[in-house]
Amino acid sequence: MTAPSLTLAQINQMTASDFSQAFGRVFEHSGWIAERAFTARPFATVDDLHGAMRSAVLAASEVEQLALLRAHPALAGREAQSGTLTAESAGEQAGAGLNALSSAEMARVAQLNAAYATRFGHPFIIAVRLNNKETIFSEFERRLAQDAATEQRACLDQVFLITSLRLRDLVAQSAASA
Repeated sequence: MTAPSLTLAQINQMTASDFSQAFGRVFEHSGWIAERAFTARPFATVDDLHGAMRSAVLAASEVEQLALLRAHPALAGREAQSGTLTAESAGEQAGAGLNALSSAEMARVAQLNAAYATRFGHPFIIAVRLNNKETIFSEFERRLAQDAATEQRACLDQVFLITSLRLRDLVAQSAASA
């Protein structure tokens, strides 16, 4: 990862277009979140910026929230195999070793992805940067047993973890806002 290049002062001076350009990719294929969060400026901390984005998601309709979840790629799935993951997702999945699975592990993740998508209607989402392949497989299996409402909330919570990490990669934090 490169050092964060944006400061909060720069972010607070951005136009709506520049803000969307800078942060539209934080939430996977869901630039609408940055567009809605823009109006909450100025941001005193990175947490405030993330909080505005989080609030935009939580205020969104259930249809929009489901679309957000469906915008995520399956772990080690079709997008990963075809090389069409976003740069952020590709780096995160590689960091957890999902780009170097054995044949047996690939078969297992394919089976889990299919079972999960059938049960819940969207991909399994987990902050892979905070896990390894063993914990990912374990969580996959544990969460398959949850009810749909609980699992949708779990996925949103994971999206918020992922996006918090992504924002911290983009925004330079002063000692006061770290």
